[in-house]
Amino acid sequence: MQAKASKGKIQLILVTTLLALLFVFAPAQAASGVKNVILFIGDGMSISTMSLARWFNGGQPLSWDQYVCGLVRTYSADDPITDSAAAATAMATGHKTRNGFLSVLPDALDRAPVATILEGAKLSGKSTGLVVTCNLQHATPAAFAAHYPDRSDYEAIGEQMVYTGVDILLGGGLKYFTGRKDGEDLLAVLKEKGYKIITTPAELKSVESQRLAGLFADVDLSYDLDRDPAKESSLAEMTGAAINLLSRNINGFFLMVEGSKIDWANHDHDPVASVTDMMAFDRAVRVGLDFAFKSQETAVIVVADHSTGVLTIGNEKTSSKSGREKVGDFVNPLKAAKTTGEGLEKLLRPEMSAAEVKSIVSERYGLWDLTEEELKAIMDYLAEAAKNPELAGKLMSVVGPMMSQRAMVGWTTGGHTGEEVALAVYHPEGRRPTGVIENTEIASYMASMLRINLQALNKEYFIEATQAFTASGAEVQLDLNTDPANPVLKVKKGNRTLVIPANKDFVEMNGTRVQTKLINVYNGNNFYVSHQVINLLSN
Repeated sequence: MQAKASKGKIQLILVTTLLALLFVFAPAQAASGVKNVILFIGDGMSISTMSLARWFNGGQPLSWDQYVCGLVRTYSADDPITDSAAAATAMATGHKTRNGFLSVLPDALDRAPVATILEGAKLSGKSTGLVVTCNLQHATPAAFAAHYPDRSDYEAIGEQMVYTGVDILLGGGLKYFTGRKDGEDLLAVLKEKGYKIITTPAELKSVESQRLAGLFADVDLSYDLDRDPAKESSLAEMTGAAINLLSRNINGFFLMVEGSKIDWANHDHDPVASVTDMMAFDRAVRVGLDFAFKSQETAVIVVADHSTGVLTIGNEKTSSKSGREKVGDFVNPLKAAKTTGEGLEKLLRPEMSAAEVKSIVSERYGLWDLTEEELKAIMDYLAEAAKNPELAGKLMSVVGPMMSQRAMVGWTTGGHTGEEVALAVYHPEGRRPTGVIENTEIASYMASMLRINLQALNKEYFIEATQAFTASGAEVQLDLNTDPANPVLKVKKGNRTLVIPANKDFVEMNGTRVQTKLINVYNGNNFYVSHQVINLLSN
């Protein structure tokens, strides 16, 4: 009787497992009404940053306000205060990791890669896109299209991103595609893969290519207030162009859009840059929501990866004035600025007289009542930056606090902070998470809507290569010497030789190239490959 009962249980488990697998890989629209997901990340966007943006916009709500549904916990695997790499990894993969790690597990030795929602969308036949105002190799976009335990290694990250095959890449980072230590011209690789490469807004307006790399700056794009519309597209324009191209895929798409420099402005305590880039982010979200309303097959998620600076509407000046402030006290000084602190620095020269500097700061940044002490601080910075180029680009950290004082805006830190951030979700059928959730649950939510099994992808596509090949009787050699900038794993079994290059989407079997569905990941210690690659030597 026990044997029959056990057999019945096994059959039930098998049937349940089969049904679960069928559910996981069923068409997204069959169960959730969603085939497209647009994830908007306001980097460093605290709740107070959102509050100031509303007042700056005349008290009007942000485009996503009516869809706010909860709070998100942001801590990383090793710190109550996350960085962008770990936070984006959590949202991309459903796994917490260490600060500085990109879509790899937090174990200090193995650092095994884990599948991202972008990779899952790609494997399921959907188109994919990344739109940012920083360089594309920066932490947040990198976590969706690369796997590496060092967010600062733009060479490895950039190579992985190109070979991952993200269909639409829009943002900055042009300088990191060429002049690399490994000698590889990633722009040439993109062209070989069928990408149209553009560098101007005019080209973006007319492009029709289904694979596009729009690279509008060597590193980061300008703050929106400083942006020259003839040279750089806005975040909203890039978002609209990406949606237009991605939505042509009948299978749907995944798109991540980041308001990258909200974070940078908050680090430097420049409320002008912060609030105006917040409004630019809001306009981009509106583009996404408008598309979602029309398509009725699109979910839109708006969230921050973490808070930065924690701006406060009110400072030590308001503590003795409570109850008598007017909205204009906070926003009028900000609206007087015609440029951010970063844009202001481009207008100033160390050889200018104090009178010239004061005039420009007054006219362009709205600080018409500079004190002698404040003027001296600006002049001293210009002189030091001229001597030490590493200091250049940080005038906003000098003038930003001056503006903050006049706008009665406070800051708690120059770094990130660990409190929860707001979550807003539009779903055509109203299905959305509520309450206080983990940032990893955002990945789970997106995967559920798109019917992607991230755990199954991990087992299929990220197998530790040396262990797997050795177990099959093959000889394995990690070659770091022939070309140190281009590591390869060489595997030999009988008369067959397999060469696996790091961070690329192909291998060579007896000299013949074999295309792979995802990249071969080399994390500095180990190679990780798919079952497809393992099976090349299995017979």
